[in-house]
Amino acid sequence: MQTKYFISVDWGTSNFRMRLVHIITSDVIEVIESSKGVKVLYNEWLNIQGDREVLFLNFLKTQYLQFKKTIDSGVKILISGMASSAIGLRELPYAELPFTAQGAHIYIEKIENLILMNPIFLISGIKTKDDVIRGEEVQVLGLISEDDSDTTTVFILPGTHSKHIILKNNVVVDFKTFMTGELFDVISENTILKNSVCSGSFDSKEQAAFKKGVIKSSKNQSILNTLFNVRTSDLFKEKSTTENFYYLSGLLIGEELKTLKTTDCNTIKLCAGGALYELYNEAIKLLDLGSKTVIISQEIVDNSVIKGQLKLLKQLETS
Repeated sequence: MQTKYFISVDWGTSNFRMRLVHIITSDVIEVIESSKGVKVLYNEWLNIQGDREVLFLNFLKTQYLQFKKTIDSGVKILISGMASSAIGLRELPYAELPFTAQGAHIYIEKIENLILMNPIFLISGIKTKDDVIRGEEVQVLGLISEDDSDTTTVFILPGTHSKHIILKNNVVVDFKTFMTGELFDVISENTILKNSVCSGSFDSKEQAAFKKGVIKSSKNQSILNTLFNVRTSDLFKEKSTTENFYYLSGLLIGEELKTLKTTDCNTIKLCAGGALYELYNEAIKLLDLGSKTVIISQEIVDNSVIKGQLKLLKQLETS
């Protein structure tokens, strides 16, 4: 039976990923990827107008048809991420907290259409009174494990807009967004500091500069003032532009993570890979948070959307 599969779609602002997944084993059978995130398609729609859903669904179909395996029309397609935003396939209302470790109360809408015969389900985001997420709610569903029961865990998902998602007794009760990555890009590319920073290898001097930035941010000083230290360090030849690059990174990551020192939790789970993992992990240690921090591997993070969508698929099948 083909229904032993489902199609996982993670549709972000800048990227698209579609995976054929075995429901029982969670094994990925095939992967289709594209740089056509929702922003690219939305801009195309602005130029041509017409029915936006048709444009998005036609693109979805072109990707679907790239699968080598023959797929039965009964195989469900679950879509999460920015596809449910104002610039996506269809804007859905945000669900509200709390939601359980199994995904109860997350809003899902079936997309009726004549373009793809497979049942399509679009997953909405979540809101609090002053914050929103789209996509990370599905990720965290896939990251929750048995050791998170009867405790309070903060999941850290670093990125352009870093997310701190708080799970208490197997229920997501709050989350916070930090514009860490975006602010770094804006400052390093569009302010007076742009000529004082330059990316480069993370060697001993750069590591020392990063640590200084994290420690500096933990002091009771305004970041509006400490940011200007990047400029003066360059003017006074105290740091190279590469060292300043990592000093700036330390200031901003430290500013984000110092909030954890006053967050009531038993465990911090750092869900990151590559360069971000190294920087965030170092900052966590410097802020004396290492003893209660667990590192989630890149492989587990990469598969978290699939596992989260599988939980929601079970909700659909039992509702």
